[in-house]
Amino acid sequence: MKKLSFLMFFLFVCFATGFAQQRTITGNVSDPDGEALIGATILIKGTATGAITDIDGSYSIQAPEAATLVFSYTGFVTQEIQLGASNVVDVRLETNVEALNEVVVIAYGQQSRKKLVQSVNTIGNENIKDIPAVSPQELLQGQASGVQVVNSSGILGAAPVIKIRGVASISSGGRPLVVLDGVPLNDANLTQGQGGQALNPLGDVNPNDIESFSVLKDAAATAVYGSRGANGVILITTKSGRRGEKTTITVNSTASWSESTDILEMMNADQFRQFRIDAGAATPGSDPQTSFDWPSQVVRTGFSKDVDISIRGGSEKTTFFLGGTYKDQEGFIIGNNLNRASGRINLSHEATDWLRIGFNLGITQNRNDRVGSENSTFAPLTSSFLQTPWVEAFDANGNFRNTGFIANVIAIEELDINDATTYRTIGNANANVDLSSLIDGLSFRTDFGVDRVALEEFRRSVEVNTAGGFARNLYAQQNKYIFTNTLNYNKVFNNIHDISVVVGTSYEQTDVRNITVSGNGFLSDQQINVVSASTPGVTSNTVRGSRLTGQFGRFNYFYNNKYIIEGSLRRDGSSRFGSNNRYGTFWSVGGAWIVTQENFMSGIDWLNSLKLRASYGTAGNDRIGDFASLENFGGGVVSNYNGAAGLRQLSAANPNLRWERSNSLNIGFEASLFDSRLTLAVDFYNKQTTDLILNVPIPQTNGGLNSIIDNVGEMENRGVDIDLSGLIVRSADFTWNASLNLGFNTNEVISLPGANLDNLGRRFVAGSVSQRAIEGFSVNSYYLIRYSGINSETGDAEWLDVNGNPTTSPTTSDRVIVGDANPDFVGGFRNTFNYKNFDLNFFFNFSVGNELFISGLRFTDNPAGTFNKRATLLDTWSGPGDESFAPSVNSPTFGSAFSQRSTAQLRDGTFARLKNITFGYSLPSEALNSIGFIKGLRLFFTGFNILTIKGDDLQGIDPEVTNSINNGVQGETFFTPPQFKSFLFGARVTF
Repeated sequence: MKKLSFLMFFLFVCFATGFAQQRTITGNVSDPDGEALIGATILIKGTATGAITDIDGSYSIQAPEAATLVFSYTGFVTQEIQLGASNVVDVRLETNVEALNEVVVIAYGQQSRKKLVQSVNTIGNENIKDIPAVSPQELLQGQASGVQVVNSSGILGAAPVIKIRGVASISSGGRPLVVLDGVPLNDANLTQGQGGQALNPLGDVNPNDIESFSVLKDAAATAVYGSRGANGVILITTKSGRRGEKTTITVNSTASWSESTDILEMMNADQFRQFRIDAGAATPGSDPQTSFDWPSQVVRTGFSKDVDISIRGGSEKTTFFLGGTYKDQEGFIIGNNLNRASGRINLSHEATDWLRIGFNLGITQNRNDRVGSENSTFAPLTSSFLQTPWVEAFDANGNFRNTGFIANVIAIEELDINDATTYRTIGNANANVDLSSLIDGLSFRTDFGVDRVALEEFRRSVEVNTAGGFARNLYAQQNKYIFTNTLNYNKVFNNIHDISVVVGTSYEQTDVRNITVSGNGFLSDQQINVVSASTPGVTSNTVRGSRLTGQFGRFNYFYNNKYIIEGSLRRDGSSRFGSNNRYGTFWSVGGAWIVTQENFMSGIDWLNSLKLRASYGTAGNDRIGDFASLENFGGGVVSNYNGAAGLRQLSAANPNLRWERSNSLNIGFEASLFDSRLTLAVDFYNKQTTDLILNVPIPQTNGGLNSIIDNVGEMENRGVDIDLSGLIVRSADFTWNASLNLGFNTNEVISLPGANLDNLGRRFVAGSVSQRAIEGFSVNSYYLIRYSGINSETGDAEWLDVNGNPTTSPTTSDRVIVGDANPDFVGGFRNTFNYKNFDLNFFFNFSVGNELFISGLRFTDNPAGTFNKRATLLDTWSGPGDESFAPSVNSPTFGSAFSQRSTAQLRDGTFARLKNITFGYSLPSEALNSIGFIKGLRLFFTGFNILTIKGDDLQGIDPEVTNSINNGVQGETFFTPPQFKSFLFGARVTF
């Protein structure tokens, strides 16, 4: 009865509000000079009711007696006016200087976008808040030009591939540096993987805590990070409170379900039996007559729920943000689950008029119930595709069967334990001291940061229907401590000379420790501890670490609101490099010209701003491990000699080893047009990487070493980044915003001195059996035999030899360059529509021009062997003129020739994916006012990965996967699980 009464009261208030006494308000809206503003918006505060100005800047609106009108226009300060006795309200809007000088987070500080020389992409909260991300990189995907993000598989917690402006190295790490609230994050892979792939080291950062990203792309932006900036830098800023903000409590709650985006269509048992009979591999009745659909039994509809609560606010002296999240997620593959609990507290307090102190702390616990990802007969999808379809998972009594070489993955996921639990603490304590009493414009900041990761992996596998089994326990921790001090000077002289200077020092210390114990042979499956094993396994223990010191500075001079000059310099010392090259110097110079500030541009009304900019500089790459320059030895059982402890040499020392260095040129422009409704930014870049770190052959010695790590080789990335955004439609009730970003990149290996030679005399470094870095070509060039198809007259499968002639018996000497794993361009396209209290947002990301190597097709499309096959193999040649997928069953090529790596397994990886679509409704303010304690209520539905546009030959294959995160091997897959698509319902309530 109480609920009914409340509902009736609620409806009455809404009804009464709609019929409140109205009056007609008219007026004119103009700029500071009195010029009419066409299309300015006038809204009745707290409602979706409004009007827009006409060609004369005039408007008319029906409003309640005591209403407040809100006047807004792009590039001007929004004004609110309480209605009085007059029915005529004229408004003159002031130019929004802050909007024109948007503050951008950059290295070691912030800077007005107007003064910015650097190439920086900013992704704000409005573009990420509705994405149901598991980890931060999913929020970046397709959002910034020149940034390629590939989630390596659909397994929860899988590591991503992130590239900014192409591949900048062959053997060293290619990931960008990620900095969270001033703390450079650990991203080493501590885990022993999950059947073919590593876990995501960024997966412990809660996406719900993130306010914005800044992607630093050129040397002007990254040189100040010195030895770590060559791959680009991603700055993550977490949420905070605001001064004078009333305390707001926000509760986000979502529920979703997920399933595979696509899956291979395999033969069923009847089809496979008939296929074998037709091929002469079996006779009617000779194969078992049972049946089991393995692929359908290892996938499921995963259900997930997420609750996020945050409290933020501030007084004149203190701001705060507190957040907590609980996520319980099921993957679409059986046995794959992820559970996360996290908390965050961000505080800032003005202790005195000269001292402000701050504190950011995030704590996360991730529990990952893992499954094998790919290239393993213990991986659910790999096993389900290869398993003979008459093999059953259960016997007549419902017990699990031992299915032999191809494991019973249903039993594995039911009986085995494969857990990884991480505990992560990322924190920063800082103090800002205003030294203006000594020197006007001078301040000092000190930061102490920490990133502590503790990982525990436990694996317990059992033998089906028999005692035995195996267990392994790994404990690893990585502790990073950062101490940074900076002096900042900002001063404007005579309203013409604007000077900004930052100088500082930093020290980083990273320590890694892990220990692994294992054993096999258990009396009972109920025994799960390693110590219960009858046969102890190999115990390993590793301790390593690195130290990095740096001194840096940046100078920015802005003259007369027109011309900008900027330079940066950093000197780094690292323990990772040779004793003769411990220190390196990195620098950048740049300039910009705001053309629209010139007098000769004053008559061009449609062009609001135009800035030309250019920069050149250097940055380094230190992703080589901790002891690459040293002579390394290994002990343990394998090093024993005649029962006595011994050592074996693992690598040779190179005291001259130094950083890989990238020299980057960037030329670009930024423009806003048509009352700033359209913005365009274009950057042309050329990045040359020298001193590539590779293994160089040396004469073999008694120690058995035949190579040494050294600086050799050169690589180039060149391309164009384009960012375009616009306010397409603006009216009182409806707005439409759209944005497009494109990143074009061409990669070329310039030189590889001392590398191996191919049959054409070109130097190369092999990334995999299928992929090579070859002089004059891409670092990820596919090197394969060319598959020609089925000869329609003979029914034979044909390939091309090295000279391009057809052959039915290809060999590895027939391999040639056939494609590139790197795309020609990547990008994203976003549209946002708002109509009254409804909103619709959809976002596509795409990749064009790359090839994928689907290695698993060497098994599923190979007529020979006992593994199950794809259903497409049923299309066999039957007679002259027949266009078929598979050769004649009587052809000599109906056999193991298909197991060779060739373009028969190569696919065009071009795709476009509807990454996110969100439809929402926000309850009107007048309805909320009747409730009282609720400030906002939004209901929304989100679809994630629900549509993929791709080639027909990618049926069952996800184009957005890779089985490796290494630079030298991209775009290859061996039954890698596809991405998942999900459907999410949620509510956001603000108190």
